Amino acid sequence: MLYLCMKPFRTFIFFAAVLLLISLLALLVPEQGIGIGGDLRLSFLSFSDLTRADSLSPGERVDRLLSSSSITDDPESDQGTDIFLVNEMAEQEQEPQVIPVNVDSLKQQIYRITFPEGGAGQLHPYFASLSKISSGRTRHTRILHFGDSQIENNRMTALIRYRLQKHFGGSGTGLVQAIPLYSRSLSYDQEQSGDWLRYTYFGKRDSTITHKSYGIMGAFASVPLPGEGEWPSLQYTFNSARRSGQVSRIRIFMHSYVDSASVALQINNNYADTLDSLPDGFSVADYRHHERIDHLKLSFNLPEGGRIYGISFESDGGLQVDNIAMRGGSGLIFTRMDYSTQKSMLDELSPGLILLQYGGNVVPYMNANYYYRAFKRQLQFFKQTCPGVPVIVIGPSDMSVKEEGVFVTYPGLEKIRDALKNAALESGFGFWDLYEAMGGYNSMASFVHADPPLASTDYVHFTGTGINLVAEMFYNAFMLEFDEFSAERSTE
Repeated sequence: MLYLCMKPFRTFIFFAAVLLLISLLALLVPEQGIGIGGDLRLSFLSFSDLTRADSLSPGERVDRLLSSSSITDDPESDQGTDIFLVNEMAEQEQEPQVIPVNVDSLKQQIYRITFPEGGAGQLHPYFASLSKISSGRTRHTRILHFGDSQIENNRMTALIRYRLQKHFGGSGTGLVQAIPLYSRSLSYDQEQSGDWLRYTYFGKRDSTITHKSYGIMGAFASVPLPGEGEWPSLQYTFNSARRSGQVSRIRIFMHSYVDSASVALQINNNYADTLDSLPDGFSVADYRHHERIDHLKLSFNLPEGGRIYGISFESDGGLQVDNIAMRGGSGLIFTRMDYSTQKSMLDELSPGLILLQYGGNVVPYMNANYYYRAFKRQLQFFKQTCPGVPVIVIGPSDMSVKEEGVFVTYPGLEKIRDALKNAALESGFGFWDLYEAMGGYNSMASFVHADPPLASTDYVHFTGTGINLVAEMFYNAFMLEFDEFSAERSTE
């Protein structure tokens, strides 16, 4: 009887010893394993492999994200984590030296960008241009970030822009609407004189506009008639304490019905210049100023009906990242608007990378197969207008709907996500899955109830902290690809 009782105990001791041996091997064996001849390699699971985020609930994933990040509501805060950190030894008057931290440890926290066959090679020419900017061999490059209300008023874009400009150089907000669509910018205050009107191709369109020339931002401002002795104007006061408020170059994308249009500039209330004899049709008024611009007044001498497609506040060199938000948009308007105006504007902007962030607005009502076909046509539009320029499609976030008193993921969301992913990969472009990156099914509820809250109680939109957190996640995924590209080049 005593022998029979001891047998289970011996079995337990045996398995405990085996588990202990495996654990010791996992600790002692290097991550890459042990070579056992030829290309064969013996590897063991690490403890981190056994506790990967994939095994965590959405709430636990959110807690892990928060614990590894000090993101705030301010996108230009330096408190967030980053693949590239400033070397504390290089603080004197020189530019901070940027060095990589432990990328291997970050890989477990980063949801990577998916690429078609061939991997991230499509980004390598752009990464090369970024490297040239850092070394001073190239003056500037540009990223266009298109999206719906999730990115409006520079949400998500602002953090990506700040981190990239801090790393590669550059300042300014890039493209803005002449008459803002959204609330006050953190980078500048704006006032205007005259009865300016704004029209958009996305959302509810004005039936009195019979043309489709809206520019690449899908909107324009109509220049009003001059007042008594004064041209209609736009006035800006820049917050130059912020990197996005530091401007030295101003570009105005416009359309005139005469060949003698003029734009007068008054800078810091004591310097004035005029760009005159602007041509009929589409044109770009381009002005550089070699001192800091705190105050700017733009006065327009255009006939009534002249159009301002956008104004770009830039640095003279470095990286620009434009926020082009289309509230309520599905990303399907590019093939419907006037091609020549968009092409002319894109040629002037000369982007090196395009981000397309859509999908959320079509989840409740659009057929996924239709959306796949329609969105693929938009990707072909960018292939045609910007040949050779890589595109990364950013999928929709999780969104919740209330069913039987409980908030759950919208039933059709994953199909819409798959439609975007398939369209991107089949077009030869990259895809970043925001839905999975934030935790997948039912993760939005975890964001809403996080402390601090990362999403609003509409269970659709992020809070300021939440949007900066997912922006950081994308930025880290992007910079991980850049880091691997740089490492490959250093070994060549």
